[in-house]
Amino acid sequence: MTYGGIQTRPETTFLTEKAARYLADGPADVVDLIGHICNLPAAPRIVAEHMAQAMFAGRPEFVQDPLGRWTIAEISTPSTRAGDLVPAVSPDAGRRKRKAAPVPVQPLSSLTWVVVDVETTGGPPPHHRITEIAAVIVRNGELQEVFETLVNPERSIPPFVSRLTNITWDMVKNAPKFSAIVPDLLDRLEGNVFVAHNAQFDWSFLSHEIQRASGARITGNQLCTVRLARRLLPHLPKRSLDYVANYFGVEISGRHRAAGDAIATARCLVHLLKEAENRGCTTWADLDRLLRHRASRKKKRRSAFPSPVSKDTTA
Repeated sequence: MTYGGIQTRPETTFLTEKAARYLADGPADVVDLIGHICNLPAAPRIVAEHMAQAMFAGRPEFVQDPLGRWTIAEISTPSTRAGDLVPAVSPDAGRRKRKAAPVPVQPLSSLTWVVVDVETTGGPPPHHRITEIAAVIVRNGELQEVFETLVNPERSIPPFVSRLTNITWDMVKNAPKFSAIVPDLLDRLEGNVFVAHNAQFDWSFLSHEIQRASGARITGNQLCTVRLARRLLPHLPKRSLDYVANYFGVEISGRHRAAGDAIATARCLVHLLKEAENRGCTTWADLDRLLRHRASRKKKRRSAFPSPVSKDTTA
């Protein structure tokens, strides 16, 4: 699995938050732990073990130490920015904060990317929904697979959105609902680095829809090709997909449709990664530093002398 690739985690519950707070002070015997979080003092050990195993299933932040006690694992999950790590358990979950792990020096050539584009009913989630989604797998500088499907948004599509995307209600009314495509979609997402042109938009819809449909939340590294183009192509007047694609000679077949935009973004990604490599970015940590870098701007000092009046301000 790619480091920082997309992962799914069960939704946080009241009991797991309570367990995290209790374990923040150190490892605990399972009987004491279940007794505290479930108000079951002196529960039989076998019952407490079964309850703990069921409660913490699929939650890698909860582990047992060599003595069999439950504790919080010293692990971290990638955040939305390249290489930026946050603790797997929120600092608010306990009194003792845990340090995030350092960013590994992973070669960009070893990463697998999943380029996603969604078409929606127009506004932000949760009131608006996905009408079409595409995911393109990029590995070793080549497009390996394209997954695309229309989605029944279970709500109307505004006319102005249909005019932009050419997606009408008649096209999606018999399409699968998002819950039906989650397994196939997660097969393409898990373990890969998430990429999109304006990643925050696509990620917000994707993460909301997956959590609504399955109860799971996704985490993982994201790469925004808009941000990357800003760093690598500062001379372009705009960094829209049309401008970036035109610069690299990438043809967009089916603009404002999920597959057309995702394929074009994937091809632009390959070019952008080559540009980054030419500037010395060979690892994920290098790419993270590039995206974080901001050119310093010197402030102009005002002259101490009076400035000439160019217009009458008394009228």
